[in-house]
Amino acid sequence: MHALWSRVTDLAPHHFEAHSSALQYWTAKWHGSHQLAREFAEKAAAGAPPGSLLAVLPMIAWYEEHLHELSHADFLSREVRVLVDAALADVALADPDHPRLAEVRHLLGYFLYRQGRYGAAREQFRHVDGYTEALPWRYSPVTPLHYRTLRTKTGRKALTDRRLR
Repeated sequence: MHALWSRVTDLAPHHFEAHSSALQYWTAKWHGSHQLAREFAEKAAAGAPPGSLLAVLPMIAWYEEHLHELSHADFLSREVRVLVDAALADVALADPDHPRLAEVRHLLGYFLYRQGRYGAAREQFRHVDGYTEALPWRYSPVTPLHYRTLRTKTGRKALTDRRLR
């Protein structure tokens, strides 16, 4: 993998799909560990240009690590909030035609919902409606239903928040 990765980064140092695939390789469920995945994601994000969407990699690594033990409080931690804010900033600078922008927006929408940031979550979901083969939905046995349920809750909570202001 190290030799292959060296070749990949020589050809396309910030290629999103390559980094996303490599991150999966380094996760504990495949050929790595939580630490290796986290280190890979942090290094890739730190060296990436703004708008490359690679800032989402640490969020994905965190999600992969905590997938089976997620609690509401986990999403509210300072660490996770920093990861989400970095990914939001990267999305704001991304090319609107980036082929993976919808995928990143789905994950952001989910994290923002879990953080109670309903207006921001709704904004992410507005951009991606209809596509459900992204994280976190693809890990659900009822992918479209899971997405539609959370999207609907997000819209309702965002409206409630707006009315309370």
